[in-house]
Amino acid sequence: MDSRLTLKEKIRDVYFELIADIAYYSHGTLLQAIVDRLQVVLNTSNTAIYVYNDWTDQYELGTASHHASLQNILTPPYIWSNTESVADGKVAFQNSSDSRESVIIPLYPKYKPACLLFLTVDDNRSLFHMDSIAIIKHETEQLLKLVNYYRQSKTSEQRNKFLFDMSSRLYSMTRKEEILAEIVQGLQELYPNFSYYILLSQDYDSTEALPVKTIEYSDDATKMVSTQAFLTGEVQLEDRIKEKNTCLYAPLKGKQGIYGVLQVITPHEIGFPQEEISFITKFSETAGAAFENVTLYQHSNHLVEDLKLLNEATHKLNSNLRLNDIIMTVRHQIMNACGATQVGVVYLKDGDREEYDILTGSTNYFKTSEGKMFAASIFERVRADREPVLSGDFNATDLFVPYRSVIAVPMVQSDIVHGVTVIMSEEKYYFSFDSFKLIQSLVQHSTLALTNAVLRNKLEMAVKTDYLTKLYSRNYLDEMLKLHMENEEKGTLILFDIDDFKKINDTYGHYIGDEVIVQVADIIRDHLGMRDIAARWGGEELAVYLPDADIEDGLKLAGAIRRQAANFTEPSITMSCGVASWTDKANDSASEVFLRADKALYEAKSIGKNCVVREKGRPKKSVDVAD
Repeated sequence: MDSRLTLKEKIRDVYFELIADIAYYSHGTLLQAIVDRLQVVLNTSNTAIYVYNDWTDQYELGTASHHASLQNILTPPYIWSNTESVADGKVAFQNSSDSRESVIIPLYPKYKPACLLFLTVDDNRSLFHMDSIAIIKHETEQLLKLVNYYRQSKTSEQRNKFLFDMSSRLYSMTRKEEILAEIVQGLQELYPNFSYYILLSQDYDSTEALPVKTIEYSDDATKMVSTQAFLTGEVQLEDRIKEKNTCLYAPLKGKQGIYGVLQVITPHEIGFPQEEISFITKFSETAGAAFENVTLYQHSNHLVEDLKLLNEATHKLNSNLRLNDIIMTVRHQIMNACGATQVGVVYLKDGDREEYDILTGSTNYFKTSEGKMFAASIFERVRADREPVLSGDFNATDLFVPYRSVIAVPMVQSDIVHGVTVIMSEEKYYFSFDSFKLIQSLVQHSTLALTNAVLRNKLEMAVKTDYLTKLYSRNYLDEMLKLHMENEEKGTLILFDIDDFKKINDTYGHYIGDEVIVQVADIIRDHLGMRDIAARWGGEELAVYLPDADIEDGLKLAGAIRRQAANFTEPSITMSCGVASWTDKANDSASEVFLRADKALYEAKSIGKNCVVREKGRPKKSVDVAD
């Protein structure tokens, strides 16, 4: 190098060479090249650059000249503790025992020195004139500004590319599990020595080994740093003295809300540089936006499925279903929609504002005494409040209920609570709010259909039942007998007639006469089997048809009813009974069976009343006279 060049020119010459080839250097090799060039230009015995580490808040030896004696290189603690002026951006001088002189030149003092240039000379004392130091400082700072700018640009480009590539992958995903796995993988790539947790604002069940937790919302939890990050939407730092580490909490934030918090844990206590905090914030916001997209996507899919379910349910409910079919449809749809283990429908009886029925089609729990008591309790509560119940930890004070999650939705029509649909699960907090809203919609859609079905049942019962006794009509009995004669092997018909009924009406009046008929109807109803059909034949005459029963069965039942009517009516009455049966449907008919039973009844009246007579034309004639 030309010795006639000034110090500034010499330094600029070597620095220009480095600038021309800056793209081919890594940061470490570039610092090494700087100290090596300065060693030659300045003729120093030791040359070193200390770099400030934002993470540890300390100066660390970045590089030293190849010929430097490491024992003569000052350690960062020594520099920091013995050169307080360096912290203020002032040059510091050191004299060693071997008459060597050293100088510490702080670079970038305006920002907190990013580097310290350490020089040691043996005999070139003129180098440490302040004018020379100023030239070295200025020219080196200019070079390092370019180096740092290039380094920061390259780092920013790499990180932007990282975020772009990650967001491209994230935005193509449709499952939360994929999003969470990608977030964890990205953190492992960026900070391989750190630990991480993803704290979500809602319960998440994953079959994968992902570091996922749920944010706590208890009173104590509101004081936690993670909760503050979630509530404020701002990055939070926590130095944990006991664990000897540092935690950063970055909210997973989308446009419509915050979905969780990203927890980054360092292996020891460090300070997060502002640049690193800014990058992690961008990382978490990218992840939060992707998580929001998947959440909205899944929510829209749920809405589509819910609409399909409601459409299917509405279509079925509007298909003129019977009452039991409606209950089974609603039960099936609800259990499919939210996985409930028990579904019950409690409905008011015929216009009665006090009594209710648990409708057929409700699940087995509601058939137990315990279930019936619970149904009564929840029905009265909802009916009084006119508000639905949504409980994730249900606890009844007056009875034991083995189900923790309970939804009870009132069935309102024309501003009247007609009933309550109850949905339950053994697990706590099993039903989501979305499930609750869907169930509300299902119940609302089913209420009108259920009300119409109940009204239709009432109309049908009005047509085929007697208004006074609530027994079936004569026409209905006639139809059922004809139907049974087509499909079964035998049957028996009993006709009852209240003896001297006109005398009761004349003595007590028609109102009491009607009461007597109702009493007899109740006695008959108490003796019926599941398939037996009782009807009001006309006036004071009643009838019972026993499918798949022979005449002996009919005689026995008629006798029991006759005796109980004589003993338990007020005013006391007696009855005459005629019994007929059929076994040969090919050579018999419903009208002939009616005719034979009527003739047997006429004979019972003729022989003294208060007795049972079997039809004529049979192998044996039997008369059950009064006791």
